[in-house]
Amino acid sequence: MTNEDRINLITRNCEEIITREDLKKLVESGRPIKHYIGFEISGLVHLGTGLMAMGKIADFVQAGVDCTILLADYHSFLNNKLGGDLAEIRWAAENYFKEALIASLKCFNIEAGQIDWLTEKDFYKENPEIWEKLMRVSQHITLSRNLRSISIMGKAKGKEVDMATLIYPPLQVADIFTLDIDLAHAGMDQRKAHVVARDVAKKLKWKPPIAIHHNLVAGLKAATSDLKMSKSKPESAIFIHDSPEEIRAKIKKAYCPPAIIDNNPMINWLKTLMFWGEETAEYKQLIKDYQSGRLHPLDLKEKIGDWLIKKLAPARAHFEIEKNKQSLARMKSDCFPKNL
Repeated sequence: MTNEDRINLITRNCEEIITREDLKKLVESGRPIKHYIGFEISGLVHLGTGLMAMGKIADFVQAGVDCTILLADYHSFLNNKLGGDLAEIRWAAENYFKEALIASLKCFNIEAGQIDWLTEKDFYKENPEIWEKLMRVSQHITLSRNLRSISIMGKAKGKEVDMATLIYPPLQVADIFTLDIDLAHAGMDQRKAHVVARDVAKKLKWKPPIAIHHNLVAGLKAATSDLKMSKSKPESAIFIHDSPEEIRAKIKKAYCPPAIIDNNPMINWLKTLMFWGEETAEYKQLIKDYQSGRLHPLDLKEKIGDWLIKKLAPARAHFEIEKNKQSLARMKSDCFPKNL
């Protein structure tokens, strides 16, 4: 595989690379490339995490990148996920969330053993220097910038926040430097943390991470430019273990205005999931047909539904394994703490 092929795999279906020049130099250096992506442990795993994020990891693996998935139990606790119950967060991380990511990777023919898996609990215990890095990072972030960065938690900037909220962004940056990674990977919603990491790296003369931001997957009900699928709005999401009947029923109700391309969730899925960001001749023809009215919204939905049901078959099979089935049932049950 040529360096150009590797770069194309790493960058395809992404919204932003910071920076492409740095990535080119890294690939051409010939040294091993270390990647990481971190996940809060909250609700059920939807297409944004299961297909988009895991699909990018499949690209990285194919490009010869060493990939790490960090299950961010402490960050989930700081952000009050699953009712702020740390024991439940850790149960969910091991018994549901990790299995859901493994199931998603199977949809791209990637096995769990091809990925390095970490929990913050174990990582922090084995690397106590993270606390010194947290302090050093914090010395180079102003309070006002830190407040602007809390959007990575899904929170708007406010006049009053608790101390846990203030710890969250610099701790995420400390994760990056303690892991000593080359590629910091996430959706655009994590951009502020990555930019802070690059700025802090310059001040401390540490290795700056290259930021890889994949495209976001639209929610089913989106009718504005804010298209992101959200697990906190289950009516807007398809989860990786949904049945074919559930997938068809949800897609049938999806927002999909005739002949309209902009802010149309089904067009977003067509491009970012089915065609993986590539504007092929087939994709362009489908867009042309939709804009002209030759392709009806119901026909587009049926096409996407058929593809999605087939694509997610390995994930559904993974959750037919009895222990995974039981974990999913517990996550869905009323007795399990809900995502706040």
